Amino acid sequence: MNLDDEVRRHLRDTGEQVALTPGMVDAVRNRAANRARRHRFILRGLGTLIVLVAIGGAVAVLSRQGDEQLTSLGPVPLIETTQNSQVTSTGETADEAASASIAPNSSTQETVATVRSEDTEITSTVKGSSSELRWIKAEGPVPGATTEYMYSGDKVLARVSSQWFVRDESSWRELEIPAALRGVAVDVGAGEEAMRVAGWLGDDPCTQNLVIQVRDGIAWRQYELQNDVAPGLVSTVSQARLRVTDHELVLSRVEELALDPVCLLQSRGIDAVDAEIVDEFIYATDRKAGRVVYSLEKLGPFEAQEFIDAGPQQRSLIMRSVDGGQWDTTLQSGQRVTELGVVDGLVMSEDSEHTVHDGQRLERSEVLPLAAQQLIDALASSSGISLIFERENQIWVRDSGGDQLMDQLTDSPSPWGRLGRVSAGITMVIETSQGPALFVLGG
Repeated sequence: MNLDDEVRRHLRDTGEQVALTPGMVDAVRNRAANRARRHRFILRGLGTLIVLVAIGGAVAVLSRQGDEQLTSLGPVPLIETTQNSQVTSTGETADEAASASIAPNSSTQETVATVRSEDTEITSTVKGSSSELRWIKAEGPVPGATTEYMYSGDKVLARVSSQWFVRDESSWRELEIPAALRGVAVDVGAGEEAMRVAGWLGDDPCTQNLVIQVRDGIAWRQYELQNDVAPGLVSTVSQARLRVTDHELVLSRVEELALDPVCLLQSRGIDAVDAEIVDEFIYATDRKAGRVVYSLEKLGPFEAQEFIDAGPQQRSLIMRSVDGGQWDTTLQSGQRVTELGVVDGLVMSEDSEHTVHDGQRLERSEVLPLAAQQLIDALASSSGISLIFERENQIWVRDSGGDQLMDQLTDSPSPWGRLGRVSAGITMVIETSQGPALFVLGG
């Protein structure tokens, strides 16, 4: 029975109640068709919803199974995961899906780890290479020998025992100083033809004199420093710096003063060749009388009495003179030599507020890095300001390439360093446990 038959039957059944009008059959037919379409639409929607719910449940089950398998497998290598995927049965759909999801994840994690490891290694290598290439240790003039370094003008000087050397580019050349002079400091700021040397003149420690000799062409002029120590004392200079201008002579030095029993007896007119102090007596050998014993109480009192009681003493001082005749002495604090520099024709010394190099004097507070505890040295050049400073109880070096620990250059704790120019380059002297070492920026 089709739709038209149903309409006719309905009209016959209700014909007694409904009055027929033209078009009524068509209207009823349209409403019946609409109801049929709505019925089919609702049925299709319900079918679609049921399918979606089923798919969602299957996805949730597969996700839980994949997570459990991933947890149990852990960081499985890529090749092992691939092999497992190949031997999995094609009928096990859930296992295939889980394996497919695990394999890319495992591969990604392993790749990232490898890349990070390589990046870290490369970065470390670059940093290490940069540190090694920035500062190169220079060999001393006498390999293996203890060497003292100092700066003068745009030169670096080296002393090995009684020999003095100057560095030309990358090689050392020995300086010619007066043979009778045991040099303690050299100044070549005005050139080697006007070299200045400070040192001891004389072989007898009891009568030796500290002098400054200035070269003038082929001749040498000499200035003697006044001896301000008590009779019986001898001086041993461990470090010294010398600067001489047309207006001034300045010598900065660190020395140890000690009592020499032979010199003490000679100051009393006794011609002894050797002697030693034991308790309150001096046991000596006289040139004429032979072995003798002297009482300190009978020979005294001595100006150097405190050295008899307390032993050797160390001091740091600067001596200045405008004519080489009269000298002014200024005692310095600390046990390290005070650095000197010629700035605008004047000899200046470093202090707690300034660093000094030939040609420049910098205020420490203006160049002190942030968070630094102490500025040890600073040097301005065309490439910027190089610094040596203390931060977090460690000594750091700053140059145009950045900051690095000084210990990384020496492989041992280094408490002090000094920067200096050599021609157009930057060098640095570092105090190490094996003695001073010279480093050149950029080799």
